[in-house]
Amino acid sequence: MVLALARAELKLLLRNKTVAVSSLLMPILVGSWVGSTLPDDAPPQAWAITLCLQLLVVLGFTVYFAVTAALASRREDLYLKRLRSGEASDAVVLAGLLAPVVLLGVLQSALVLVISISMGAPVPRSLPLLAALVLGMGLCLVAGVATSGRTSSSEQAQITTLPLFLALTGGVLVAIVGPMWLLLPGGGIGGLILHAVTGKGDAVSSAASLLVWSVLFSLLAKAWFRWEPR
Repeated sequence: MVLALARAELKLLLRNKTVAVSSLLMPILVGSWVGSTLPDDAPPQAWAITLCLQLLVVLGFTVYFAVTAALASRREDLYLKRLRSGEASDAVVLAGLLAPVVLLGVLQSALVLVISISMGAPVPRSLPLLAALVLGMGLCLVAGVATSGRTSSSEQAQITTLPLFLALTGGVLVAIVGPMWLLLPGGGIGGLILHAVTGKGDAVSSAASLLVWSVLFSLLAKAWFRWEPR
């Protein structure tokens, strides 16, 4: 059931031009452009900042924005209501709808990483990099579910997702300025990427920041998410 829903949702995502461009094309273009601005002899610190920004853009566009826009659109056209009236549980329905976004996020993150390494970036340590991707993905998923409850269409998602998107990408300040920016939603991602590339920073505090924000947005998702239009 989850796979069937995921296949159908992937087709719907790709048909929506707003979501397709924002979640598929934009992260790759931004990631490639940011990586191309660094010289061949750039130090690890510079690459840590670059990789952090690339991953934050991928998670912000491909995961957070896409989840918000897709769920808002499916709710307004009563697709969520129809799915919920069937045999599948709420958890199965949400898993099927969110699975394509997770897959696209993983593929794009891997692609951006390969592009950066081919441009001269050092290979990051696997454990903190994996933690940044998994915990960051979880944060953006629950944040997208929460924001969708305050979004009436995929077009409006361009506005409702903007504040948190800026807070997410602001996590790059951890790699630029210091650990005080761990308080931002994306700060934990920045801290983990910094640790993965340079060995600096506190990986435990970074992971804890992401977990705290994920719990907060999980509570908001539970309070705000709606299955049908008001």
